[in-house]
Formats: sequence, structure tokens, C-alpha cells
Amino acid sequence: MQLSALTAFGFYINGALDSGKYNEISIEEVKSQLEKHNLFSFLGEKLNLDVDTSIFTNKDKNELADEWLDMSIAIDEDRKFHVDKNGLALITAYILESLQRRFRSNS
Repeated sequence: MQLSALTAFGFYINGALDSGKYNEISIEEVKSQLEKHNLFSFLGEKLNLDVDTSIFTNKDKNELADEWLDMSIAIDEDRKFHVDKNGLALITAYILESLQRRFRSNS
């Protein structure tokens, strides 16, 4: 997976978060979609033109979905990510953690 694609996706999610149009997406909803292995389809439908999930291959989407599902189970998002309300803020935190993990493995 290209770090530039993950970074670009972070910008999409950050822009959607900043718009205020998606404040109803909760942490619980994001976690539920991860459990269903449906997060990227959900985001494509919900955020429509505000996000482009096609920047990832299906393999990339599956890799991220698995990684973020593991994070959702193992990490206390309030304590580690300082996120306790907004689902898009949680996705942003997952993206940052994914970037950090990839940077560490490349150094």
C-alpha cells in the first residue's frame, strides 16, 4: 500500500469531518461497520463525493479493515486517541496509527 494513498484518504476523512455534515456517524457505528467488514462501502455510500475509496485496491481495503478492526478491539480510543464521540475522528486516528506503524516498519 502506498503511504501517499493512506495520507490522501486521511485528508478526505479530515475534510468530511471538518464539513460538519457527518457528525451523526458515531464511534459505535464505525466499529459495527468494521465488524461487518463493510467500512469502506459504508463510507462510500454515506460520504458520497466527499471521499474517494477507489484510491485503494481491494487488497488495501481488506488490509486496513483488518488492521483497524484489531485496533478497535485492542485500543481504548478515548485513552490512546483522545476520541470519544465522532466516528470520523476515530477513523482519522486509525489512519494516523496506520501511518505510524508503516513508518516504523520502514525505518
